[in-house]
Parts: sequence; structure tokens; C-alpha cells
Amino acid sequence: MKIRLHGTEAECLELAGRLPAICEVLAVSEPYPDRGASRMVRVYVDVRPAYEQPASGGRRRSLPRGGAR
Repeated sequence: MKIRLHGTEAECLELAGRLPAICEVLAVSEPYPDRGASRMVRVYVDVRPAYEQPASGGRRRSLPRGGAR
């Protein structure tokens, strides 16, 4: 799965640092500046969803209990 983060460099790098808590991060690109005089950057992140492993052969859940919100 590919994710594009767009914001200030600090915002993008902070969020990229938090992603391992919810998914397996495979790669994070360097910040690419937007064109023109913008202060915004783009950071591309390759991730793999971290699915919960069943405890005793039960069904694997891909969504949190209660569904997506």
C-alpha cells in the first residue's frame, strides 16, 4: 500500500514516525518540495497493513471491532 503525506516537512516526518504503531512501514521517501514558493512537501510511504493475529485459530479481523469509523 502506498501513502502520500502532504504538509510541512515537520508534519510529514512526525506522522511518518507514528505509522509503525498501526502498520508495517517498508520505506519512507525523502521530502519532495512542492513547486513554487510553497512551504509544503510530499513524503511517500510504502506500508503493509498489520493485521491482528488470531489467538486460537479464529477468524482474522481486518477492521477494528465495531467496523470502520
